[in-house]
Amino acid sequence: MKRYSLFLLISLLAGCASTPLVPENSITPVLTHTGGQTLGDTTTLYWYTSQQNRPVKLAEQVQLGDDGHYQSDYRWREGKLREIKRIGEQLDGQQLEPFSLHVRYDTEGNAVFQRYTLGGELIPLSSEQLSQLVRDAERGIDVVKQQRKADVSLVQGTWRHGQFHRCGDDRLLAVNFTPALADFQQHQLLAAQMQGFMLVTGQVRRDALTANGLLLLTQTAQPCLTAPNLLGN
Repeated sequence: MKRYSLFLLISLLAGCASTPLVPENSITPVLTHTGGQTLGDTTTLYWYTSQQNRPVKLAEQVQLGDDGHYQSDYRWREGKLREIKRIGEQLDGQQLEPFSLHVRYDTEGNAVFQRYTLGGELIPLSSEQLSQLVRDAERGIDVVKQQRKADVSLVQGTWRHGQFHRCGDDRLLAVNFTPALADFQQHQLLAAQMQGFMLVTGQVRRDALTANGLLLLTQTAQPCLTAPNLLGN
């Protein structure tokens, strides 16, 4: 339940997602797609905004099991990564400490501003850490694009008396997992169906949800998760 409560904390911190910064005279559509994955103890949720097939904004929520959690906001201008902000908690020695970082890049990709604090201490970012931030952004875009090609996105909602109601429109959906859940996950799902919250990757057709990945499941109700908005408009 610890990782679930941390996701709830992140969602409350994030607030409602805002419209990404785009040119005011834009006539091409601004598209937002969602995605996510679980690898080992790490679960990541993505909200990716693009225009004319170029990145505009990427927001993510990441849960690292017992090793911490964070949320990030990435912004591009004219197809180039220009700014990153991240907040959360990470292990420092044997305990979790709050951290934050903020990096701005010039048009050549050079980090012209950086600020990283851990447990209240200001620490310079290494070149490897700066490179990893760029790789994180690229990986997030790749995940969303691959899932979009498969017509897969994030679907979240609440379980009430054995019925699943999708967030946003409260639409009632019949749920099927392909591939089938492991036995322990199936037991957790059964326990959550009277009152709980679920977030999966999958696709919706008519009144049916075909889920291919279980990312978050609780046995208590919670607000729907929204994209972090650390950089504002």
